[in-house]
Amino acid sequence: MTQDGKYIYGFTNRDEWETFGPIGIEQEDVYFFPYKNIAAVVSNSCNSPLIEFDSLPREALLSNLAIYQIVIEMVMKSHHIIPMKFGTIIQGEEDLKKILKKGYGRINTNLKKMENKIELDVVALWSNLEPVLKEIAEKEEIKRLKEEALTKSAEKVFEIKINLGKTVKALLDKKREELAFQLLSVLKKEAEDHRRHDIMDDTMIMNMAFLINKDRGEIFEARIDQLDKQYNGSVNFRILGPLPPYSFTTLEMKKVEFGEVNKAREMLGLGEEATISEIKGAYREMSKRFHPDKYPGNLKAQKRFEKMTKAYQMLSDYCQEDRCSFKEADVRGWIDVRESVVGGQ
Repeated sequence: MTQDGKYIYGFTNRDEWETFGPIGIEQEDVYFFPYKNIAAVVSNSCNSPLIEFDSLPREALLSNLAIYQIVIEMVMKSHHIIPMKFGTIIQGEEDLKKILKKGYGRINTNLKKMENKIELDVVALWSNLEPVLKEIAEKEEIKRLKEEALTKSAEKVFEIKINLGKTVKALLDKKREELAFQLLSVLKKEAEDHRRHDIMDDTMIMNMAFLINKDRGEIFEARIDQLDKQYNGSVNFRILGPLPPYSFTTLEMKKVEFGEVNKAREMLGLGEEATISEIKGAYREMSKRFHPDKYPGNLKAQKRFEKMTKAYQMLSDYCQEDRCSFKEADVRGWIDVRESVVGGQ
């Protein structure tokens, strides 16, 4: 059994080994590591200690990110895949088995939820920003500020120009939001879900990820074509995809020490073993006794309740079986897999 590091790219609903050749980070073979009816998509790493991706030079970081995306999209051509957060690397097969065992329920649920779905990213930009700014320049508030600047001192003119810039920006943002709302109203009808991504500059109207059923991909792209004709070239549309559901279900790994789990267990008054229903029951009882509404204005009560809620969330994540042990020997090395959604609502 090898103790080499393992890069984890994602998970797929596959119950047997399969290899994809040396396309992974460090030019290692990418392969499926199966568990029950799912498999981790991994490649080996000979680096020791394991790479800290955040500390890599920018060029190396971007190179590894490109490989990560290539691997996921290569697997996607023949298999359904849920991505793992970029930069996930663990020590050896034992940790990989722990991840698959403890995360099985969540991984399997997400694979089913995202089955036959793809992500399409749509960017809409003004083809030419100048006519938009000219239209804004004709607004009454802009004309008034320009006229006011002609009659004021140099000091006041400077203040007016600052105010003028802020007003133009506010009007441009309003126009962008109104147009983005119109575009979204059309496109979301063909999508299961959508996520907003950051607007990068003033020319960008919309930057959105859409979750699409595979069989509706052509219909969705037809809607883009209709919008392109409707706006007669004034809006430029770009579509990226099909992609795995990066923006909707990306998973991440969290390693928790025994002390944290033990402290959470003690906070909820649980013994060294408990069922999921016992964890929920303990939290309900503690919530009734210590809810902040019973102690208005008491900051300590508020903080205590927040700690209880975090303890409950941790134990709920940890306990994915009928009965769970909180003994140190059983908790040691616990690795949890959870959702890490990219993008915003």
